[in-house]
Amino acid sequence: MENNKDIQDALTFKRPFVQDLAFTLICPSAIKNWQSNNADQINQQNIHVHPPKFWQQQFNKYQARLKQLDSTNDYQKLTKFLMSRPSPHRLGFHFEGLVLFWLQDGFALKLHPFEIIAHNLQIIQNGQTFGELDLIVFNHDTNLVEHWELAVKFYLGYPPFEPTNWIGINSKDNLQRKLDHMATKPFSINSVEVDPNQSLLGNKPLKIDKRYAVIKGRFFKPDTNSVFTKPAWLTDSFPLHTWYTVEKANKLFTDRESLTVRAANYIEWFTCRNFYNKNSNLIVDIANTQLDLDTNLFFAVNNEMNTTTYMVINSNNHASSYR
Repeated sequence: MENNKDIQDALTFKRPFVQDLAFTLICPSAIKNWQSNNADQINQQNIHVHPPKFWQQQFNKYQARLKQLDSTNDYQKLTKFLMSRPSPHRLGFHFEGLVLFWLQDGFALKLHPFEIIAHNLQIIQNGQTFGELDLIVFNHDTNLVEHWELAVKFYLGYPPFEPTNWIGINSKDNLQRKLDHMATKPFSINSVEVDPNQSLLGNKPLKIDKRYAVIKGRFFKPDTNSVFTKPAWLTDSFPLHTWYTVEKANKLFTDRESLTVRAANYIEWFTCRNFYNKNSNLIVDIANTQLDLDTNLFFAVNNEMNTTTYMVINSNNHASSYR
C-alpha cells in the first residue's frame, strides 16, 4: 500500500498515462536535501531539491487539467507526445517525457512559471561529448535560469540503509552512484550555449543560476522481523513498499483465498494498471514461477477489499548480493 494518502488519492484517474503524469507530479523527491560525501562539492555546486510542498502545489494547480486529459480527447495529445519520443517504453525516458509534457502544457496554460529553454542539451568539450543536461528552464517568478536533472528510481534497500545501500533494477546502479554521477557530470556545468533564436533570453553562453535534482520513483524496504527506521535523508512521504525473498513471499501470499498474486507489466513500476487484475494469464503461483530477473515486480491483489499492493520478489534472496 502507499504510505502517502495524497499519492493514493491522486491515482484515481482512469487512463494509464494520466495516472503516470499524476504520479510524476504528486510524488515528492526521494531525498530531503542533496547527499554527498564531499562537503566542498555541496558548497561549490549549491545543488537543491524541491521540497514536498512544491510538488503538492504543482499537482494542485494542474489537477483540473489532469481531469480534462482523463475525460476528453485531449488524452490523445498526451499519448502522441509520449509515444513520439525516443524509447518511450523505457522507464527513464517515460518519466522525462511526462515531465516535459507537464512543463510545456502547464506553461502554455499559465499553471506554472517554468519555461523550457533547452532539454537533452549535449555538452561538447574539446571536440568530445562531455555529457547531456536534462532541462534548462527559466523561472519567470524569480527571473533565474535553472538546471534540472531528472531521475526515476526503483531501489531495493538493505541495512544500514545509506544511499549506497539502495540498489536499482540494474544491479550496478545505486542511489549514491547516481548522486555522484549528477555531481561530477551534469551539475559541474556552470553555463551553457543555446541557440539565441530559440532562447527567450537571447544571449550565450547562458549562466546557470540554480541546480535542482529531481529524483522520484518507489523504494522497497526488506521484509524482516526487525523494525525499519527510515533514513534521515529519505523524504517522509516518499512511496515506500516492501521486497521479499522467494521463500517469504511464497509463505505469505500462497493459499490465501482472498488474495492473488499477479505479475506486473514493466511500465507498472510507475502506477498499477488495475484492469490487469482480472487477467487470469497474469496470476502466478510463486513457488512454481520462473523468475526472469533478480528484481521482479508483482502485485498482491486483495479480492475482498479490492486493493492492490506493490511487492518485489528478489530471486537473489537479499539485496546486498547485488554489490
